[in-house]
Amino acid sequence: MTGPTIPRAVLQAALRQARTTLIRKWTSPSGIGTLFVPVVLIAVLLFLRDVDFADGVVAAGGYVFAGFLGFGVVAAAIMGVAGELHQEREDGTLLRAKAVPHGMTGHLLSKLFVTPVDALVPVVPAVVGAMVLLPEDTLPSTVGGWLLLLVVFLLTVAAMMPWGAVLGAIFRSMVGLAWSMIAIYALAVVSGLFFPASLMPTWAQWLAQATPMYWIGRAFRAVLLPADAAAVEVGGEWRLGLTLAVLLAWTVVGLVVSPVLLRRMARRQSGSVVAAARERVMQRGY
Repeated sequence: MTGPTIPRAVLQAALRQARTTLIRKWTSPSGIGTLFVPVVLIAVLLFLRDVDFADGVVAAGGYVFAGFLGFGVVAAAIMGVAGELHQEREDGTLLRAKAVPHGMTGHLLSKLFVTPVDALVPVVPAVVGAMVLLPEDTLPSTVGGWLLLLVVFLLTVAAMMPWGAVLGAIFRSMVGLAWSMIAIYALAVVSGLFFPASLMPTWAQWLAQATPMYWIGRAFRAVLLPADAAAVEVGGEWRLGLTLAVLLAWTVVGLVVSPVLLRRMARRQSGSVVAAARERVMQRGY
């Protein structure tokens, strides 16, 4: 027996939709404005270039840069996907996709192509700035190192995308989705994404390790920072194999949970639901 396959026409349609989405987004004022974030990061790196953690063991600039890469993945794969699904549910996009054969499959496939690019575009100017401002050993110096960085990037995107879909499927109101985004920002702050989790109390370290953001930050740091920087990590070593295994586990669980919730969300889509959402937006503004 063979598993279900995706028709070639659906894959081609998903690629066309992804191309159109990317062109529209990154040529719009809001998309171009996103590139201001790497400029701010470069300014922060310039300010932190001579600041160290743990008596000079770790350069603060390298740690912040690794955290920026990790949070960029979280922003694109969780907050971006969740926000887009919520908007598409209310403006009728998902209803129209549902009405076309394989439409929902193609629509979700297009997001699979779009999200890694959305996460990658702001990274490029940030990497260029880091190459100029940070010590030479902050970025990979070999082809193998760059390939490992690419693997970590793609794995973290794959780990977080399903959870963005889960949030978009669960929260039916903009208020609930906004609160979930605030919670993600709070998790990013306390999960050790931008600073060593070992500086926190032991109980906070355990809580941080229960979040995927801790392991995302740790994966990027293991690839980017020198071996001595592991001294300030929980456990005192990188444990890259364990880190990648944890991220893979988050990916698998997300891929199991998200299709169930997305199918339930699709079944609930109807013309009356979309009309009610539009009426609410006209009355309340959200």
